Amino acid sequence: MLLSLWTGARRGDVLTMRWQNIELADNRWSVPEPKNRTPYAVPLVREAIEMLKDRQSICGTGASGHLVNLKRGWNGLLARAKITDLRIHDLRRTLGSWQAASGASLPVIGKSLGHRSTCATQIYARLDLDPVRASVTAATQAMIAAAKKKPKQLTAAGGGA
Repeated sequence: MLLSLWTGARRGDVLTMRWQNIELADNRWSVPEPKNRTPYAVPLVREAIEMLKDRQSICGTGASGHLVNLKRGWNGLLARAKITDLRIHDLRRTLGSWQAASGASLPVIGKSLGHRSTCATQIYARLDLDPVRASVTAATQAMIAAAKKKPKQLTAAGGGA
C-alpha cells in the first residue's frame, strides 16, 4: 500500500509489478501494460527502493502469479487507523495532490501518474490556491512598486533640465 503512495501507480499496476521491470540501479520501474495502454516509467524514491530490496518476492502465490486483492489487509489497516471511506486509488490521488501543492507543473504530475493527456491531470490544478495566490501577490506587488517609481526626467539635447 505504501508503494501505491510513493509511486502514484494504479492499484492494478502495483499488484502486477514484476522484478524484471524494476531497475534498482536506475531507481526506475517500467510499467509495460498500464490501464491506458501506454507504457510509462515510474521514478522510485528511496523509501520504495528500500522496501523493494527488503522484499524477497513481489509475486503472489496464486494462479495469476501476482497479487490480486488487498481487500483484507486494506480493510484491517483502515479499521486500526479508524478511517472510513478511503480507497487504495486515493493514495494515487494523494501523491498528485501533494505534487500540485508543492508547485509541480501539470505535465510533471501527469507524467509521474502515467496520464496520456493533461486533461486527466487538471483536477490537481484546482486543489491548492497557495501557489496561485503567491504568484498573483508577487505580480501585484511588482506593479505597485513600479507605479511608485518616479519616471526619469528627459533632458533636452545639449542642455540641462
